[in-house]
Amino acid sequence: MAQHPDFRSPWCQRLLASPSTTHIRDFAFDFQRDDTTNALFLQTLYNDKAVKAHISFRRPCQDPIALEGIEECNLISVGPGVDGKTGRAHGGFNALILDQLTGSCAYFHTGPNPIPPATARLEVDYKAPISTPCVVLARAWATKKERRKIWVKGVIEDSQGKILASGVALFIFARPASKL
Repeated sequence: MAQHPDFRSPWCQRLLASPSTTHIRDFAFDFQRDDTTNALFLQTLYNDKAVKAHISFRRPCQDPIALEGIEECNLISVGPGVDGKTGRAHGGFNALILDQLTGSCAYFHTGPNPIPPATARLEVDYKAPISTPCVVLARAWATKKERRKIWVKGVIEDSQGKILASGVALFIFARPASKL
């Protein structure tokens, strides 16, 4: 776990070594896929100047209203290729990270439905810039599920735990296939 050199810092290692962390998957910029699922995040932005690597994991959530008490997390190594201004990630990149992770969290709560839910709404509050290059921690947790809707909160934090952006998203699950 955490073979990419950008994740060797003590704060990354503490997160990943915690006994409450459930590792999901590592990705690095040389990761190759043949399909187009999540192509923007996993192909277009994956290079040594933009998203260099990320690690996905789950852990207990501190928010008491989190469904199942779980949060989805991504450690993301970010390069200057996502800058809007030199040394600062474009605001749209922050929104992309929040949409990607809150969507993964919503999908985790879909149950047996193989079709990922669709983003219906994403509201982003920008608190501070993401200074590049860097490693950030993005976290997301579901707060409410009602029929085909699920609400998810998310944050992007720096190595000190400072919130750089936060968001609230609403996702809609696909209707079940009708039986003929």
